[in-house]
Amino acid sequence: MQNSSASFGSSANSNQWNRERLDSWKEVASFFRREVRTVQLWEKSEGLPVRRQYHKKLGSVYAYKQELEEWWIARSALHAGYGRGIEPIAEPGPPRHSASQKAPATAGLSRILVFPLEVTHSPLDRGPMRQIVDAFAEGLRDDLVLELMRLQFHPILLPLKSLPSPGASTLGFAKNIAKEFETEILFRGSVRYFGNHVRVSVQLIRAAESLCLWSDRFDANLDEVLRVQTELAARIGAALPENLICASSRGETQETISGNGLAFHACSMGFHQWQRRGGSALLKALSYFQDAIELDPRCADAYAGLADTYVSLSYNHLMPAREAAEKATKAVHAALNLDANSTKVRNAWINLLINCCWDWSTAEEKCRDLTDSGRMDGRTVQLYSSLMSCLGRHEDAISLALHAYRLEPLSDLINGQVSLAYFYAGDYNNVLSFIRRTIDLQPQYLMGYALLGRTEVELGNWDAAISAFTRGHEVSHRSPFITALLAYAYAGSGDAAKANQLLREVERESHDSCYPAYDVSAVHAILNQEKQALKNIYRAYGTRDMKTIFVKLDPRFAKIRHSSGFQEIASAVYPNIVVSGNSLSMSSA
Repeated sequence: MQNSSASFGSSANSNQWNRERLDSWKEVASFFRREVRTVQLWEKSEGLPVRRQYHKKLGSVYAYKQELEEWWIARSALHAGYGRGIEPIAEPGPPRHSASQKAPATAGLSRILVFPLEVTHSPLDRGPMRQIVDAFAEGLRDDLVLELMRLQFHPILLPLKSLPSPGASTLGFAKNIAKEFETEILFRGSVRYFGNHVRVSVQLIRAAESLCLWSDRFDANLDEVLRVQTELAARIGAALPENLICASSRGETQETISGNGLAFHACSMGFHQWQRRGGSALLKALSYFQDAIELDPRCADAYAGLADTYVSLSYNHLMPAREAAEKATKAVHAALNLDANSTKVRNAWINLLINCCWDWSTAEEKCRDLTDSGRMDGRTVQLYSSLMSCLGRHEDAISLALHAYRLEPLSDLINGQVSLAYFYAGDYNNVLSFIRRTIDLQPQYLMGYALLGRTEVELGNWDAAISAFTRGHEVSHRSPFITALLAYAYAGSGDAAKANQLLREVERESHDSCYPAYDVSAVHAILNQEKQALKNIYRAYGTRDMKTIFVKLDPRFAKIRHSSGFQEIASAVYPNIVVSGNSLSMSSA
């Protein structure tokens, strides 16, 4: 396995990484994608490395990202028992098993202790909504019990009177109650709400060491309570980690599950870093997914995450497009061979078809199959929307993006897709609303600043565009493709000298195989340099630059859209699309 901690120090961006710090509990919680109270508990009980700075009246907290990540790796290794055997919880009474004879943990894995869902009320909420949400939480737990039984678990219901009193040790209570009921797995959850919107967070916890095996959150509106309870229970059941479900039905030993625990954590951290999508984050995601595969070669989702990371590295010009496509293809094939029914695996396949293979008819078929089966998630719908934008079917793209937004309203990835769908539809006011929300959710989201700047360009706000691209330049540590976008804004504002200076910078700092030819071509187009613009579009097409799939719709090429050279490229990218002005239509071919 790669030494993740060592890889941080040896990376090209290690000095920058060491300087990155988080300046509040909220930022620390966001880094782990947990609640503030969870990370505060980690600090008290597990030594989360959070520092304090004291002032005259109030103190503040801060933490360094590298220290947090090293703590997480060490914690995962400790709880998963990496480097030593994990003994299953002993069965009470005879017969006793000797130290050399490990008992199967079928009962412990299939028996699952279900806590009541904890409802978080606002102190100011004393109206009927309080009672409605309480009743909703009780009904949802009943539906979850049915779902767990369908998945071949044996749920044990914990009555409200069994909960610990305030001040009791939650950790001690969990261990004692698990021993009493002869189970290892706890199912806990909470319900928060604002108006008619509820958020349900759920966790699977191994009682022995309070190790969180899995956690997720789900959003819904309380329009029809009975229907929403049933649908949420089904969504939660579908999202449960398949290795635990399979272990429940097959009766795998606790030792096997513990052996896969670190792989699961590495895979989870990989997806966490991939979601952040910055240059250093993508490289960390790559390392995590590779570690997960080395720990558990059967981890299909890790191969899927690996494929998605290669695609993202190419999109950000951090890896040659053809090399990324080749590696992503191998990863997707490996994932499909392991688990062709995994939603993450099928999403990775669709992502590959859209951005690397440019096989949009097959991609649409796979999107339709997944959504029709009911196994889609927000990522599936986001990819479907992106495909519709690529094909110029803007109403479909917006409708799908908004549907994904209703599924995951706090996802920066989904909010970014809504912005993109509105952008290619020409609805720039809606773009601004959603892209600013996206940046609020993920301040390091590089593509958010890129789309914000491009939107300001289309609105004629050149100073605002320069400001957005400059911020993206800082976030990306002077990424060449953001430099090209900044050059475009200066060219549009009338500062051709500055634009050409930035283009020379791109030439100096870009490797030939990762040269952002597509965005450079847009700069030449706005400077009325048609020959150079077409030359770079050809170059982007030849290297399979992923952004080329939007060349037919990109408003930056309005000046050269009718030229024969541009029409030739547009036809080569998608032979069955007819380009006419700023619109597209399918040909009869």
